[in-house]
This record gives sequence, structure tokens and C-alpha cells, in this order.
Amino acid sequence: MSMWLNLAKIDVELLESVRADPDLIGEIFFDNGQAPAGFRPETDMFGCDYRTLNAVAEGRAEAERESAQWRECYPWLMAATGENGENDVEGYEFDYGPAFVLDPGQVTMVAQGLMGEGWGFGAARRDAADGADEGFEDLGPFYAAAAREGKAIVGGVS
Repeated sequence: MSMWLNLAKIDVELLESVRADPDLIGEIFFDNGQAPAGFRPETDMFGCDYRTLNAVAEGRAEAERESAQWRECYPWLMAATGENGENDVEGYEFDYGPAFVLDPGQVTMVAQGLMGEGWGFGAARRDAADGADEGFEDLGPFYAAAAREGKAIVGGVS
């Protein structure tokens, strides 16, 4: 059974639309039709294997902090993956919990926090087949790009 962390950079107008109509989240991630205005799937999507991310986070927490409880050790990673529950979207569920949104200010704080925690600030790779970022190493660069662009983020685990 796989678990996939899905993230999308969205503009503020689309963020407000998502908050008003959470069903738009499904259009962003799963519809093959017309993408919502202000959203470019080829450049604004991120995905990584959540089980791999979880295993690496647990291993790092054990090695660095002598605790496998990564959610206690890495609060910015927890925020970046929607694990803290503080920004859940009522009315939309992924396979493994609710969707979450972060506004541009929150995205900037998370990007800085991820850098401080040492998460994935190597060179971001692109999957040539579909344009999506792949691999947990690219989580930090994805958030940094969203912060530079003044974007919000919507995501969840499917």
C-alpha cells in the first residue's frame, strides 16, 4: 500500500476559492480536464512517497535526537506535510486524512523552518515525464520556490 504526499503551489485567489469550495482541491490534483485559473500543473505540483519521507524522518530523529518521534523533533516538517492539523480544510479528505492549506506567509515560515531543520535543500530534480518534483529531498526547494513566488500551498496524503 502506498502513501503519496501531494502538494500544489496556488495563487492567493485560488486559495480563497479552495477555502470557499473545497471540492476544487480534487480538480487541482485529480481531474484531467481544465486546471483552475492561476494553476499550472506542469510547474506547480510536488509529490513524494510519504512512507519514505516518514522512514527518513524517523531515522534522522533517532540519530540526531535519540527519539523516533519525528513529529516532536521536526515541527516544520510536520507543518509542511499537514501533520499538525492546524490548517486542515473542512470538507475535503484525501485517502489518509484531510487536505490542508498554507497561505503565502505560512509558506514562507515553513520554507525557512525546513531550511533550519535541514530538510532537502539540495538541487531540486524534475521528473521529465510529468514535470512534478519527486523525492522527499525536493520538499524544501519546493517550499522555497513557493515562498519566492508568493504562493500558497494546498496538499494532503493519498
